[in-house]
Amino acid sequence: MDTQTQTVAPPAALMKDFLNPGVQSVSGGEGVRPLATEVEILLEQAIHGDQRALQRVLIPYQRRLLGRIRRKLPIQLAAVVGPEDVLQEVYLDVFEGISGLSRPVERVFLRWLVTVTDHRLVDVVRRLQAAKRGGGWEQVHGSTLNSSVVPLLDLLHVDPQTPSQVYAQDEMEAALRVALASLKEEYREALRLRFLEGLNVADTARRMNRTEWSIHKLCSRALDQLRTIMGELSRYLTKV
Repeated sequence: MDTQTQTVAPPAALMKDFLNPGVQSVSGGEGVRPLATEVEILLEQAIHGDQRALQRVLIPYQRRLLGRIRRKLPIQLAAVVGPEDVLQEVYLDVFEGISGLSRPVERVFLRWLVTVTDHRLVDVVRRLQAAKRGGGWEQVHGSTLNSSVVPLLDLLHVDPQTPSQVYAQDEMEAALRVALASLKEEYREALRLRFLEGLNVADTARRMNRTEWSIHKLCSRALDQLRTIMGELSRYLTKV
């Protein structure tokens, strides 16, 4: 998939929805958005491989990206694939392609992010339509995450810094999705099968062609990484 920057300029209305030039810091339901200069610093770090910086940049845009995907996803496919499934694939593309961003500027990043989203959505729709013709819709999204990450979020038991701090659920889910996108593929797959699809260890091992012992180790390491990432990202989430 071609995810070169500035390939497709998003409509002005979309950019207006993504950006509010008159506000330097935004909070309330979408996380505490960094100052404009801080975004550029984070983008520079992300381009040079800092995954945590990229996660911080992505979190505030989940709701709007999901809205765009919902609007563009054909209604006849809504029962087969959820917007969250598509978004998870978008995040994987973003983590893979961020090093190619031309400039660490928010508007440039957002144009690229919209382009990546649209290209991934087109790819998903084509795969689903091809699977429909072959009579096998249910196999199309076998490599992606379950639409709901709530079971995994509950399992992590991410503790806030103080007992009085409670974070908005949608932000916690957004943070978890970007955290998952930064994990190694085998970690993501083990977590998806074991905790999101609900397979037991034996079935997960068969699906991944691994031993049961290795599945235990994969899941343990993946959960440890997620707890660490979520603990760090929680500092930037809105407290309710």
